[in-house]
Amino acid sequence: MTPAGNGVIQRKLALLDSQVLRLREHMAGMSIEPFRENWAVRAVAERTLQVCAEIMIDVAERLLALADAGPAATAAEAIEKLVQLGILTQAEPYRSMVRMRNIIVHGYEDVDPEILYQAATEGLADFRRFRDEVDRATRA
Repeated sequence: MTPAGNGVIQRKLALLDSQVLRLREHMAGMSIEPFRENWAVRAVAERTLQVCAEIMIDVAERLLALADAGPAATAAEAIEKLVQLGILTQAEPYRSMVRMRNIIVHGYEDVDPEILYQAATEGLADFRRFRDEVDRATRA
């Protein structure tokens, strides 16, 4: 890993940490019913999850470029290639995060509040796991 590439990746991972922390704080104590009823809270969760997934995709694409692994046709393929390179241990749950991002961006009128709630509460650990796996690989 080149120092310049690693610096960009580390900045993106720090931003990912910040976004996850802010969403965790925003969702603290929130149960599904108030979440379902509050448009503003759902909008914050949607946008933050989208940003987190975009950061994850940016990092994946940057890692592929630095490894001369060629571009991926899709974000899901980029995740698969990182598994093949040994940077990530498995493609799931990261492919699911990409799918959630696609639903938010392209199927925004169909975002299920319960799935969004689960992603904004239980799913945040997956972003941290991604950060940890990439951090280990780029510092090795």
